[in-house]
Amino acid sequence: MDAANRHPVFDPSVLDAMFGKEPALVASVLQTYVASNHANLADLARALAAQDLSAMGAMAHKIAGASRMSGALALGHSARKLELAAKQGNTAALAQGVSDVQAQWALAQTAIARLMGQQ
Repeated sequence: MDAANRHPVFDPSVLDAMFGKEPALVASVLQTYVASNHANLADLARALAAQDLSAMGAMAHKIAGASRMSGALALGHSARKLELAAKQGNTAALAQGVSDVQAQWALAQTAIARLMGQQ
């Protein structure tokens, strides 16, 4: 559990609930999630640099939804907070929000790699 968010970094039971104990299917879903999140985080960084609040909100929304559906609950929570800050125009919270999302992403990637036997 991440102390700042009070949400598990990664909860494999989320995918188990959707797909059962199908390791190959879960691995495929996680590979897709990781690849798409890399692209989404790059887009998020570009939106932050451009101070494009609309794009930041949209990217944070995508990251939040995909993360929650994939079991990366702390990342989903952080991304949702960032989405709300962007929608509210809370520019003071944006840089910290992106930093929080990036930190949670690093933790989620480690947990996913462990789950998939890559570490």
